[in-house]
Amino acid sequence: MLCSRVTLVGMGRAILIIGGGALLLAIWVYAILDAAQAESQKVRTLPKGFWVAATILFPLVGSALWFWLGRPRKDRFGSFGAPLEKPPVAPDDDTEYLRFLEARAKREREDRERQNRATGRGDDDETQGKGDGEQPDSGSQPGERP
Repeated sequence: MLCSRVTLVGMGRAILIIGGGALLLAIWVYAILDAAQAESQKVRTLPKGFWVAATILFPLVGSALWFWLGRPRKDRFGSFGAPLEKPPVAPDDDTEYLRFLEARAKREREDRERQNRATGRGDDDETQGKGDGEQPDSGSQPGERP
């Protein structure tokens, strides 16, 4: 019974040691790949090549320092505090799009007015509300055909 208890304790420690080692190995490999794939302009503190070498040569310390000091930050500002690209905006909140719609509506209104003047009808607001074959009241005299 004593032998089996010692074996279980020893196996528990072995599992913790192997699991911890696997976790450290995974963090180390991730740090190396992350440092190697980072954009050179965005790496902080030291040059990119130094960070790759530091993570390879000093697995624990190099990886920890990479994550703490060297890894590019994912924040809302780029280098020297310049704002990054604007996030997408809903069409009804986009002032440029609303100006475009306003200008298009104005052009269409002017085109309709120009066409109405060319045909001699004048302002044709009554025809916009009518539908399905109804003729607008053109102001013609009785007996005349509209």
